[in-house]
Order: sequence, then C-alpha cells, then structure tokens
Amino acid sequence: MATSTSTASESFLKKKSEQVLDGSDIMELVENEEVFSNFVDHKFKELDKDSDGQLSVKELQPAVADIGAALGLPAQGSSPDSDHIYSEVP
Repeated sequence: MATSTSTASESFLKKKSEQVLDGSDIMELVENEEVFSNFVDHKFKELDKDSDGQLSVKELQPAVADIGAALGLPAQGSSPDSDHIYSEVP
C-alpha cells in the first residue's frame, strides 16, 4: 500500500510541480489523506534546508515570496506599496 501511495504522491507532485493549483486541484490533493500527507512532508523537507525539523523565518521567506508572486504581487523590495505585505510575515 505504501508503494501505491508513494507513487500517487510522486505523480501528483510531478504533475503539479510547474503549475499553479486551482480549487479542483487542491480538493483532489486534500481529499486523499495519504497523498496530502506525503505532499506536506515533501514540501516541508524541501523548505527545511538545514534539516533540523523546524522551519526558520529564513527558510520560509522563499515560500512567502513564491506565494506573493503567484498572487501577482511585485517581488519583495521592488515596490514600497507591496513591501509592507512581506514585512507582515515574520
């Protein structure tokens, strides 16, 4: 069973790695508890650069920037009008 779950998770990650997820994609992800758990574990390990089991502010900053870009915000430091949004994230 773990192999099929792992394969399903890897398939989902590969399919979605270069795409913006829409509502139906997110529902597909969260409805399968094992695939969702594997997805979260994979993303956590990807962000946890020092492998200490915790995400520091420094490790989270690229993810926050990616979310901002996906929402159409200018890059951090490029617009005083949007920089306050980034400063709200510790």
